[in-house]
Amino acid sequence: MAHKVKTLREQLEAIHADNTKLHLTPRFEETGKTRKHTPTISSIPDIFVGREDDAKKIKELLLANDSRSNVSVVSIVGIGGMGKTALAQLVYNDKKVDQEFNSRMWVCVSESFEVDVLVQKILEAATGGKQPGLQLQTLASQLEGYISGKKYLLVLDDVWNFDLGKWEVLRSILNGGGSGSKILVTTRIENYATMMNRGSSHPPHVLKGLSSPQSWSLLRLVVSGGDHQLANEPHNTINVEEIQTEVMKKSVGVPLAVKTLASLLYFKNPQTEWLSFLRSDKLLSADQEGSILHNLKLSYDYLPSHLKRCFVLCSLFPKDYEIDVNQLIYKWIALGLIKSSPNGSKQSLFSLGLEYLMDLTWRSFFQEIKRGWLGNIESCKMHDLIHDLAVSIAGHADEITENTWYISLNHDLWCPSELASHLAKAKRLRAFNVPYKKWYQSGTTWDEFSFKTFVSNSGSLRVLDFKNSGMEVLPHHLQELKHLRYLNLAFNDKISRLPSSVTMLQNLQVLNLCGCRSLLEFPKDFNKLVNLWVLNCRDCFALTHMPVGLGELSRLERLSWFVVGRDSSVHKHRGGLSELKNLNNLRGILQIVNLGHLRGTKILSSPSLAFTIGGEANLKGKTHLEHLSLLWDDGNTRKGREEMAACLKGCEEDVQFDESLLESLQPHSNLKTFSVKGYIGRRLPIWMNSLNQLVTLQLAWCKLHHELHHLQGLPILEKLILGGLIELEHMDEDEDVDSWVMNEGAQKNESKPFFPSLKDLALRGCPRLKGWRRKPPQFPKLSKLVISQCPLLTSMPSFPRLDTELELLYSNIQPLLDTMNMSVIGHIVPSSTSCSSSSLYPSSSCEVEGLQYPLSKLKKMHIGGIYYPPKEWLHGMQHLTSLQEIRIDECLGLEETLYWHNISHVPNIKICGKYIKIGGEYLLNEDYWNNFPQILQVWNFLLSYLPLFSLHQLSIYFQKSYL
Repeated sequence: MAHKVKTLREQLEAIHADNTKLHLTPRFEETGKTRKHTPTISSIPDIFVGREDDAKKIKELLLANDSRSNVSVVSIVGIGGMGKTALAQLVYNDKKVDQEFNSRMWVCVSESFEVDVLVQKILEAATGGKQPGLQLQTLASQLEGYISGKKYLLVLDDVWNFDLGKWEVLRSILNGGGSGSKILVTTRIENYATMMNRGSSHPPHVLKGLSSPQSWSLLRLVVSGGDHQLANEPHNTINVEEIQTEVMKKSVGVPLAVKTLASLLYFKNPQTEWLSFLRSDKLLSADQEGSILHNLKLSYDYLPSHLKRCFVLCSLFPKDYEIDVNQLIYKWIALGLIKSSPNGSKQSLFSLGLEYLMDLTWRSFFQEIKRGWLGNIESCKMHDLIHDLAVSIAGHADEITENTWYISLNHDLWCPSELASHLAKAKRLRAFNVPYKKWYQSGTTWDEFSFKTFVSNSGSLRVLDFKNSGMEVLPHHLQELKHLRYLNLAFNDKISRLPSSVTMLQNLQVLNLCGCRSLLEFPKDFNKLVNLWVLNCRDCFALTHMPVGLGELSRLERLSWFVVGRDSSVHKHRGGLSELKNLNNLRGILQIVNLGHLRGTKILSSPSLAFTIGGEANLKGKTHLEHLSLLWDDGNTRKGREEMAACLKGCEEDVQFDESLLESLQPHSNLKTFSVKGYIGRRLPIWMNSLNQLVTLQLAWCKLHHELHHLQGLPILEKLILGGLIELEHMDEDEDVDSWVMNEGAQKNESKPFFPSLKDLALRGCPRLKGWRRKPPQFPKLSKLVISQCPLLTSMPSFPRLDTELELLYSNIQPLLDTMNMSVIGHIVPSSTSCSSSSLYPSSSCEVEGLQYPLSKLKKMHIGGIYYPPKEWLHGMQHLTSLQEIRIDECLGLEETLYWHNISHVPNIKICGKYIKIGGEYLLNEDYWNNFPQILQVWNFLLSYLPLFSLHQLSIYFQKSYL
């Protein structure tokens, strides 16, 4: 032992001598302890400085009419990091731009300029649906049909490679758009933009660097975390002018470079360290070749070691790839890149991974963070320069060797049969990633033999991502992947069963089966997966039941989908709700589907049995669960209205069974969102009032007899969605009406607001709903309101402060009239006797102080299926001064007296001409598309009635039925 210690000491002394001889200096990386504060994802703002004039110019070009062509091109040119995409996004999301175009599409082009790929991407962006395996001719025909006559905006972002011949083919497909259509292109190469702009009346817009003051403002904003007040605080103790000069030298006004400098300066003292660091040799000036990439590399060098490893793994993704945040963190964990904190913290690895992601995002390594409807982070992207940096650090090789650790596959270069033999060389392979597109789109699928060959030679594999591989059967040799921790088989919709060898993967942590629509069941002995903490079987609609032993997986934290099988409560080979009993570490989202199967248990269904079965789930013990859905059907959203209504039929025993079952499924009060669908009980359970942290509540296709119960104790509820409640008559309880009165002695009784924090209310398909028995005061915070197919709804709280959207379809117009006929918000000072205090809308002779008309801030309105609407409704439209879009569908009784002048201030007007008459004849009929003189007659009529002061877009169409 003494000899080993002596040898080790000699080696350390030799290293120290070499260090001194070569004049090497130690490099210190920043650690989490040096941070001033830890920003959350929500605190990372989209900081945009100094591009106001550029945005204004691009908007003008997009909104301008080009007489030379129906479809014209606008280009933004600039070097990498200059903010081309950010500027395009700013303009693309502008409300005025949104209102100008019938359709908007965004496509990332990146390094591939293949016509068939681009047409497919454009079509998917336009329709929101996937177009797998179609030929160019079919895709082109579908796209031409979609854009025909429509004024559209198409963004082709990040054009790297360009072929004039291919562009001409693509342009010919896109030329069928309506007059004023625009294609917005962003590219680094001005020559490409010039060729794409050919025939346009304006040159490409070249994006220049920020000025010195703008760069300084951006740097200060980033350092201050987007806090404008903090960023503008005076700094008398630092030489601002000298620092500004150095910032410009190192960044030349490139926003990404400025943000990189800000992330480096964040850890340093402004008074003593900023200037010396900016002047140091570590940073290259902007006039030196490769300066931006070099300085980005320096930013990487200053990362803590744990963040470096996580960042380099992202080199596996292609450019412009939309990274699934959850899957990325799962891969980091599976590869051992995230480990428990040494200070003994009980923080979960996933939460720690989110912090890593947040930290990298704050340092500008990630951008374009997207959130889901629940507010959770779903995806992010890397800037092209950041991607180049990741690849340069990780190293790039087209050849697979013995030392290959990570593989990201290009479908176009390999087919599975050839690839399997090459993969056999990679004995140390840790991760195999298929990130880009579906295998069957490239004409290749993995057969069982190829997969078996691959598995037998990949014993060191930790991460296997086979999403969308097109496989029908998994081989029975998965046990050879004894180190596998992450297995992604999502969207392999032909796989019906998993081999029993899956249960022998005892190190498996993540199993993703999302969208495996043919999967019938899990293999036996599923409880052997003792290290599993993520099981995603969402949208596995064919799945009959959960595996027995699932409840023994004590480490399970993520279980997005739980299927209740038929007779599962009594069948020993089918996991029932009792499997959830001890899974108290579950967090995030849980959907329990097919609860209706419990009504058909072999033992006679009874309320007491239902309460026992439901109680076995122990939902109240799951304190980390935030989003819960209880579905009595299979969760398939494609079912029609009649099919869903049929699910609500049941005998009295079924009604009582459901009431007891829901009563027993009480969740913890920490719940943030709650959904119930297909429940046929008459009442909601009393524990609903205890969910005082609830932000979103959805009740869909529930029988709920006459009135809502136990919903008065939800003080922070922001979103309420009620749909298909076919027997609901009142929103409040009869026995609670008297308790609503707060000041009985007051001249005018005042009652509590209906959900005081409510911002979004949707009432759909409630044919018997009449409203509130005792009308509460107006909604204080309501921003969006949808009422559809509620023909009896006449009494509800007023909504004068509605500012986002109002949709009223096939329902009674009375709630809208009541709101519009309210007294103005504010008070009126009479200037003459002609000003009546009882007038609903004051005359022009009134002087108004702090006046705000009801709905004066509303931006979007959609009215449909209202027969013979009263004229005062249209008369009051002139006071909706913020209205940007109005759509009127199937309103019988709209004639020449439509009061067009009352909506002349609205930029975007869409009207179904089916029930509008000119001289006793309807404006439009089924044959109007073939009747050009009639179209001219319509246009001349509108010119005479409608002042075109603010109009940007007018759509008149014919539809047979909205229902």
